[in-house]
Amino acid sequence: MVPWIFGIAHPTGFPAFTLAAGIFAHLFPAGAVAWRIALFSAIAMSAACWAIFASLRELKCEVWIALGASWVFAFGEVAWTRGTRAEVHALAAGLAALTLYFCVRWYARGESRAFALGALSWGLAIATHPVTALLAPALLVALCARVRMLRLRTLAQGLFLFACGVALYAYLPIRSAIVTHAHLDPTLALGDPPGKAFWDMNHPATWAGFRSFVSGSDYGALQSFSAALSPETYRTGAPPFFIYLWREFTALGILAAAAGAIALARSRLWLAVTLFFAAMFPAVFAFGYPVEADIARYFLIPFIVTAILAGYGANAIARAMPELRVVSALILPAIAVTLLVLNRSTFEQPKSSGAEGLIRTVQGATPNDAVLLAPWIDSTALAYAAYVDRSLGRRIVDSAWLSDEAGRVSGWIRDGRHVYVVDRVFGSVPGYRLIRIPGSPDLYRIEKQ
Repeated sequence: MVPWIFGIAHPTGFPAFTLAAGIFAHLFPAGAVAWRIALFSAIAMSAACWAIFASLRELKCEVWIALGASWVFAFGEVAWTRGTRAEVHALAAGLAALTLYFCVRWYARGESRAFALGALSWGLAIATHPVTALLAPALLVALCARVRMLRLRTLAQGLFLFACGVALYAYLPIRSAIVTHAHLDPTLALGDPPGKAFWDMNHPATWAGFRSFVSGSDYGALQSFSAALSPETYRTGAPPFFIYLWREFTALGILAAAAGAIALARSRLWLAVTLFFAAMFPAVFAFGYPVEADIARYFLIPFIVTAILAGYGANAIARAMPELRVVSALILPAIAVTLLVLNRSTFEQPKSSGAEGLIRTVQGATPNDAVLLAPWIDSTALAYAAYVDRSLGRRIVDSAWLSDEAGRVSGWIRDGRHVYVVDRVFGSVPGYRLIRIPGSPDLYRIEKQ
């Protein structure tokens, strides 16, 4: 929904995703907007799969093994579900995988174009999600290992293209200022200060707002770096990662990845270190970031690396033991087919209709000019109805708890507005009562006592 209105998403903003998905949704004429952006995410995740395949082919792996490795990644529950919905991490994974592919290509060939495209991919990846900045140690290893074949002109081109990608963060303060100046956010009509969800989250038009917004400091992102030094982080954060890893790759896939890591270290030590760091740093960050409700999304980059290593390992086994060549070539495709069968329930994902019931409830139980105070999970669906489908009339969606707006509610009601709380009540307004309206979910009308 945010890409469609070219709004500002929650921290850290994800400007590359907003712009790319928004442009795609407006140019692609078929289907609902939600379906178009989900399709965009699927294309982005498919790019990650292609980059896994291309990386393995660059490392001289057989076609079927390279395909099998990319399929194992694609049919895993994490990549499949996050790649078939509107998901910023799908684009981040796609661009991270492309960055690693161009890194492998440049490492192997010293090709200037690969260096430039890798730098651009990484810059765009960071502008999509800052977690991809954690590829820095890995890329630095590759750069130092091959610095002698790097020309100054190639380095300058790479730095310029990288800066162009990261510069998309300028979208946030510029769009924030435009939204405020043009009064595009309906919540401004309520007398709220700029900075509400969907149109102008945290109002990054100011330097303080931009700094805290992009750093994710309000969400504990910075604390996760210091948490990496605590043993407790690994005790509590590592087990979920390895559980997901087991589900995504199975025991055979993990063994193939381990074999690949050993084989790559023997033939290209610094490239092996590069891939190890590319997996390790995002994983460790995820270990110490418990505030995230869907932490599995942060495992996508380590899983991309695991798929590359699994393909390289299967190929190394096939070369070392020619009598097992056919078996080695079929291991990863067999795992992929198994995952496809085991995760077939994900085909039901697009049939979820929970948001439609919420929207119908609000449409039927509230007047056209209502102010709707809704928690994040409900306000997202309501904002889609308001700003994309335009099916909520003049209703204003305020993503906030009652306690957040308690000081303004009485003024809204005195001005003749009808105020409703959606789903959950946290807080109260002195001198006013809440009248429960049963539904799915329940609504609460605020009236003067």
